[in-house]
Amino acid sequence: MSNPNNKGKLSEKYEVGLMVISIIIIAAVVIGLTVFPEQGVAIANSIMSLITKTFGSGIQVFSLAIIIFLVALCFTKYGDIRFGNKKPKYSTLSWVAMMFFCGNGAGTVYWAFLEWGYYYNAPPLLNGSAVNDAMAYELATAYNFFHWGPTAWALLCVFTLPFAYHYYIKKDDELKFSALCKYAVGEKKVKGLFGKFIDVLFIFAAVGSISITAGTSASTVAAGIADLVGIPSSFALTVMVLLGVAILYSASSLIGIEKGMRKISDFNVYFCMALLLFILLVGPTGAMINSIINAVGLMGSEYVRMSLWTDPIAQTGFPQDWTAFYWIYWFVFGPFTGLFVAKISEGRKVKEIIANMLISGSTGLFLFFGIVGTYQQQMKLQGVLDVPAMLASGQAEEIATATINTLPFSKIAMVLYLVVIILFLATTLDACSFTLSSTVSKKLKGDEEPNKALKFAWCIILVGIPIGVSYIGTDINTIKSIVLTTGLPLVVILFVVYYGFLREMVKDFGKKTKEQIIQESQFEETEN
Repeated sequence: MSNPNNKGKLSEKYEVGLMVISIIIIAAVVIGLTVFPEQGVAIANSIMSLITKTFGSGIQVFSLAIIIFLVALCFTKYGDIRFGNKKPKYSTLSWVAMMFFCGNGAGTVYWAFLEWGYYYNAPPLLNGSAVNDAMAYELATAYNFFHWGPTAWALLCVFTLPFAYHYYIKKDDELKFSALCKYAVGEKKVKGLFGKFIDVLFIFAAVGSISITAGTSASTVAAGIADLVGIPSSFALTVMVLLGVAILYSASSLIGIEKGMRKISDFNVYFCMALLLFILLVGPTGAMINSIINAVGLMGSEYVRMSLWTDPIAQTGFPQDWTAFYWIYWFVFGPFTGLFVAKISEGRKVKEIIANMLISGSTGLFLFFGIVGTYQQQMKLQGVLDVPAMLASGQAEEIATATINTLPFSKIAMVLYLVVIILFLATTLDACSFTLSSTVSKKLKGDEEPNKALKFAWCIILVGIPIGVSYIGTDINTIKSIVLTTGLPLVVILFVVYYGFLREMVKDFGKKTKEQIIQESQFEETEN
């Protein structure tokens, strides 16, 4: 017999209504796109065009302002505020690894193998003029670094700080996006429809963005496995990949962040380093290093222009289709990544979080995109592999496999590549299910983690959506467009969050000197 009090107990621990409503909305969107695919594509394209062309320049200014704000904050006394007085639970390597892999990790491996080809096929203007072939190569790598560099990480970091302050300084164990707004609008509105709307928006954005990442990455893994064992790639193989990743995630989730995701993230750092070092050493090393250094210099010298270039005269659409699109794309990942990074950042200072997200995160992506992209460019120059041509002919999912096959010991390299992207997917699912479970959990005290069954339920939803989308043939780009529409409301909500966050920070620390803040931020002595 079931316990009649179970329902009551369940509602005391979890936001059951919030989860149900969110799942219904997500299902309605997917079903609607299935029943009306052509109308869905048309609506999605119209929405994306409206967002990038109407609000694109504002998004560009807003994103540059965020990175300036974060860098400036590091040099104020508020940069020395420590989130909790305990020594960090995770080593810096583990902390940065989990931070790096939690968000768009699997997407990193997917896009690193093909993005520069898009830029080469339709290169941006430089100083208002069309570029020659050599500069097209250089700008392709520079824009890779730009779109996955400091500004992108700033758009994730800007959400991390309010979450960490709320959790560690204000000692509020309600880990949900809406709770951050109470310092600006009050507890009553946060507990009402306003708060529920924000949390539904958060869940929709998180589920949609991670489902897209899982879908594109799983199809790439399936293509790699098919090539490795000599079988045709298929929908069934993609499903098997996603289910296999779900099983790996479940094993990780059962033993928690400390022994699960942390261990996987640590291992994946070494696997990534091994793969990238192998590509660098067996490729034309000198030419690749020269290209990477050149791209860093080109991005550095053109950073402000790249950030604010709107192409008002030629109107090629490049800054709207790429830069504005990417800033919105990263912004959608921001709340979910920020919540997770905040939860693993106990004992870290404000400036430590900012510096590591902007510098360590960007450096990791520069290495990934730099080594893979410049290797492919050299292969194109040698007539071995033509990534831009493969993109133009619709072979995007086969590019990673084709690239690995140009390497010596290609079978071993393929296994290493597959291990890296599968572990990326597992950690991404782990982080997202953690944040979604935290959002629908009413209280999570101290080191407590969300209910494992709840995390597994979210995992099934996260892998189920890309399976369903692939089966019914819905264009993944259509869903991406719908998901990105959540970016604009998030901008408004972020202003509300920061109004309350900065006001609380000034109230708590404004009258204290830098020395007092540093003194108060000392680690507590623990008994042996």
